[in-house]
Amino acid sequence: GVRMALGARPLDVTRMIVIRGLRLALLGLAAGLGLALVLGRLLETLLYGVRPAAPAVYAATAAALLLIALLACVVPAQRAARVDPVVALRNE
Repeated sequence: GVRMALGARPLDVTRMIVIRGLRLALLGLAAGLGLALVLGRLLETLLYGVRPAAPAVYAATAAALLLIALLACVVPAQRAARVDPVVALRNE
């Protein structure tokens, strides 16, 4: 609301919130992928006849997590874009 009061358009506010949220999700996804690969190699000694590296599973999981993160960012972003700037400034 404050950004909109200073001249930002609703699209700018929505884009800012979604980009920040997805950036954080991608950072977490990269860290999780790195840990999964390292721990997969570590657990490979405990698995008999099974390969821990499954690129299709990693890709599907990453896609699902990114979709969920996108939905988790878009809904609050749209709500923030609909805030009346006068009401936001009054509450601040």
